[in-house]
Amino acid sequence: MATTIKLQDTGSLIGSESRLEKYWEEKGFENFYTKFRKGMKLPLQFQTIDSVDKLIKLFHLNEVGFGNWVTQEDRFNYISALTIALYDINKVCRFKDNNIGLYNLVSFSFGARGSGGALAHFEPHTFIINVTRYIDTDWDKENRFVYTGGAGSVAHEYGHALDYYFGMYKEPIKDIAALSGGRSVRTRWDIEPGTLRREMNALLTAIIWQTPYKKTTDYYERLEKNFDGDYMFRRNEIFARAFEKYIQYKLGKIGIVNKFLNSTKYDNRAYLSDNEMTKLLPLFDKLVSSMASKL
Repeated sequence: MATTIKLQDTGSLIGSESRLEKYWEEKGFENFYTKFRKGMKLPLQFQTIDSVDKLIKLFHLNEVGFGNWVTQEDRFNYISALTIALYDINKVCRFKDNNIGLYNLVSFSFGARGSGGALAHFEPHTFIINVTRYIDTDWDKENRFVYTGGAGSVAHEYGHALDYYFGMYKEPIKDIAALSGGRSVRTRWDIEPGTLRREMNALLTAIIWQTPYKKTTDYYERLEKNFDGDYMFRRNEIFARAFEKYIQYKLGKIGIVNKFLNSTKYDNRAYLSDNEMTKLLPLFDKLVSSMASKL
């Protein structure tokens, strides 16, 4: 596919324009992003996004930025994959007017603002979702783009964005920004004021406890058996992993597979099974519906 577009950053918040970018007016771009998704045909307006500004306007984002090693071809593929991913998220969340950006609060960066060895991360203080660039290996470009870097982490990090947005802006309480309880590893959480906080707590209680405060679930026992440290047990991380599984499960029921949104980044034992997710669906649907009603 040949194209003459040139994709720019949208501001100074995320990072500077690539020093290594190429001008592809003659060569055109390879469509690596099409390899991520299988399933339902996209509406025309979501099939081709030829500017970052259109992507921002369509989903009410704040900014989209790129790191110094992200070429024009990379930019084209990343924003195309992101467009489809956000469309698919909203197939599940059903936020009015495609308000995935939460009133121009959420930003995305690609190949910039890296954090240690993380493939992707969310910054609660800026609401930037950072996705690392593909890894330079001896693989061909398509496989590097699809199977390495932060691709597959978008649903997880967006789950964090929802957790912190609704906790900070819709049902704020002192010292606890996230609806989930943030980095706390407490398995028992006192009931807090607010519909969303109660519904989040009910969901996490069902994920952790088979019989509340007496017997933990098979899922939580898997975590205890197979993982050390506190990371996998943080309430915000339990929710984010559950949210990415929820998105994958709901899309799968309508025949959509989107590996840019969700692909296994941890040991499989860190995730809920399909059977476990099925039991949680009423609680998850209720929480996401309540979120949608507050936008």
